[in-house]
Amino acid sequence: MESLAYIHLAEAYNEPLEIPSIQVNWPKKGWGNRIGALALGAVTSFLAMGFPAVALIRPGDAGSEITQLQYRLQELGYFTPEKSGYYGDLTKHAVMEFQAKNGLTPDGIVGPETKAALEKDYPQTPEPTSQPTVRLGSTGGTVLRVQRQLSSLKYFNYQKMDGVFNEETEAAIKQFQKDYGLEADGVVGLKTHTALRNYTGL
Repeated sequence: MESLAYIHLAEAYNEPLEIPSIQVNWPKKGWGNRIGALALGAVTSFLAMGFPAVALIRPGDAGSEITQLQYRLQELGYFTPEKSGYYGDLTKHAVMEFQAKNGLTPDGIVGPETKAALEKDYPQTPEPTSQPTVRLGSTGGTVLRVQRQLSSLKYFNYQKMDGVFNEETEAAIKQFQKDYGLEADGVVGLKTHTALRNYTGL
């Protein structure tokens, strides 16, 4: 009996083992869309890592883009030093002040939102009566505004706008006053402030 059982067992092992086939019907559209989405996502992620959409401007940067930034900040009255093309502490302070006054995070980094604000924001035109009298030796935002006004009328080189009322600024004011029938004393008081605002809109 044991020999017969052994023979049957050996025959069973020698016969080929049949494995039932399992057929899986994959949804054609669903998986195709999923695979396509996964592939697109992978490519997008790769491109995003390798090619950033907008370059940030931050302390330590240098170049023509920084010079343009400093000029724009000067134009808006936030930056008075001479443009250097280097993003140092003075530029960072000016950017942070601009950001704080325009509802942006004052982090000193010029990203998309700050760039957009710089491009569209112009200083509000003040009433001449609110502007202090400035003359040779004066410095500050009012002088920078006067230089910007003179620059728009071609009396002053915009590249020299620095918020310092020097002899060149005084000469430009005297010429403006002479051309527009004002007393050519080189002092920017109420009448000259009013004329500059009326003729420039700035």
